[in-house]
Amino acid sequence: MVFVVNVAVACVPVLTRNDVLPIANMPLYGILGPIFGVALPAFLVVAAAAGWAGVRELGSRCLRWRVDLRWYLVAFLSVPIGTLLCAAAVFGGALIDVLAARWTQLFTNVLPQLVVLIVFAIVAEEIGFMGFLQARWQDRFGPLKASVLVTVPFALYHVPNLMVESHLGFSKIFLLLAYLTILAVLQMFGRIVMMWLYNVTGSSVLLVGLWHSSFDATTTAFGRTFAIAGPVWKAELAGFWMPSAVVAVLAVLVVVLTHGRLAFRTEAASLGRQPSSPAQKVSLDGSSHSQVTAKERAL
Repeated sequence: MVFVVNVAVACVPVLTRNDVLPIANMPLYGILGPIFGVALPAFLVVAAAAGWAGVRELGSRCLRWRVDLRWYLVAFLSVPIGTLLCAAAVFGGALIDVLAARWTQLFTNVLPQLVVLIVFAIVAEEIGFMGFLQARWQDRFGPLKASVLVTVPFALYHVPNLMVESHLGFSKIFLLLAYLTILAVLQMFGRIVMMWLYNVTGSSVLLVGLWHSSFDATTTAFGRTFAIAGPVWKAELAGFWMPSAVVAVLAVLVVVLTHGRLAFRTEAASLGRQPSSPAQKVSLDGSSHSQVTAKERAL
C-alpha cells in the first residue's frame, strides 16, 4: 500500500506542481503520500494486529511532546546551525552578506514550509517508518542494524519523488539507480540519528518528525532562500551536501558515544516502549538519572 499510493499520487500531473499550495513551495503529492501512503497503513496494520489498544499506543508515541527542552533544541537547530557553521567556514563573508540581506525571509519562506512539513508530511511519514517499522525492528535486530535495514524501504519510498524532481524516467534507469544508491547512503545516516533521538526522548515519534522536518527545510526552503550567488555548485554544496555531511557527522558521533546502542534500553522495549519517568533525565547514551527526592522515596 505504501508504494502503490506514493506512485499513484506522483503520476497525477497537478499533484506534482509546486505552485498549488499558497504558503509552501511543495507539491501536493508530498503531502498525500505520507498521510495516506505511510501513516494510514501503519495505523491500519496496528489496528488489525493489536486492536484499539495498539492504535492508542502508537498514537501516544506519535504525540509524545513532554520531553526535555534540550531535545527540542537538538531537533530544530542541530542541522541548520551545523550547516551555517560549515557554510561560513567555506564561503566566509559572502554568506554573512546573504544572511544580512534576506534574514526576514526566514519568517516568510523558511518557517511556513517548516510548519507545512511538520503538520502535513514528515511526522506522518515517521509514524510509519519510525513509529511502526523501525521501532519494531529495533526490538528484533537492535538499534544500529534496524537503522540500516529500514534505509532500504525508506529509500525505495523516495523513488517517485526522485523521478519527479530530477526528471528521471525508466529510460534513465541506471542513472536513477546511481542517484538512489547515493541517497540511500545519506539517508542511512539520518535513520541512525533519528533512532537515537527516538530513544533518548522516550520513544517520541513527534521529536523524530521535528528533526526530520528541520533537515528537509534546511535542504529546501533554507537552501533556496540563502543560496550563495555564483555557480550552481555553490548552492548545491550549501543547500544539500553540507546538511548531509552534518547529519553524517552526527550519526558517527552518536554511534561512537553510545557504543552502537543509540541510547536503546532493552528494559524499556520489554515494557511496551513506555516513556521515561518525568522524574528522570535521559543522557546521551540513554542512561537515566533519577531526581526523586528523599521525601518521595519515603512515600
